[in-house]
Amino acid sequence: MTAIDAPPGLGLGGRATGEFPARPGPRRLAGWALRWVVATGAVTIALARRGRVDPATLIVLALTWIAVAGVGFAVRRARLAVDRDGVRWGWTGLGFRMSRARLVRADVYADGIALVSRRGSWFLAARDWDRFDALVRAVGRAGLPVAENAGRAPLRARVQAYGRFLDGLLVLAMLGATVLALIAVAA
Repeated sequence: MTAIDAPPGLGLGGRATGEFPARPGPRRLAGWALRWVVATGAVTIALARRGRVDPATLIVLALTWIAVAGVGFAVRRARLAVDRDGVRWGWTGLGFRMSRARLVRADVYADGIALVSRRGSWFLAARDWDRFDALVRAVGRAGLPVAENAGRAPLRARVQAYGRFLDGLLVLAMLGATVLALIAVAA
């Protein structure tokens, strides 16, 4: 992701042939993680001054977990839009585009789409995006160069998918915030 573009509707990308959110399960996990971490962080911050543990450490760690959960929530709220001018990932006010001019081809695999450009690539994992079959059709309808491939994507493409790592970070943030709240309560 190398360029910031304008939001949809300003006439810069054409009409989207498809817009896709993250899958519902990961979106729910991100919402629950943010609520849990904010609640336990508030408890930690409220109780930090009365204990034997350094309050500054507890407060900074609580805010760190809140920031991690907030970023995870924001990433899971991003949408993917496909139009004749390329593929856009982001939100209404901020997004990143792989333009058609940069796109060499879209390699379609059973577990994702690798958008290969002159420099670098994006991998859109099937497990990260809702209605993946419609995403594949939208790339074709947009007239982007598509190469169908049998089987799974190569490892070099799959390591770019952020879904499992992000879900793990959200679970870690919930566990970390819970431990901090327990430390604050016990201190």
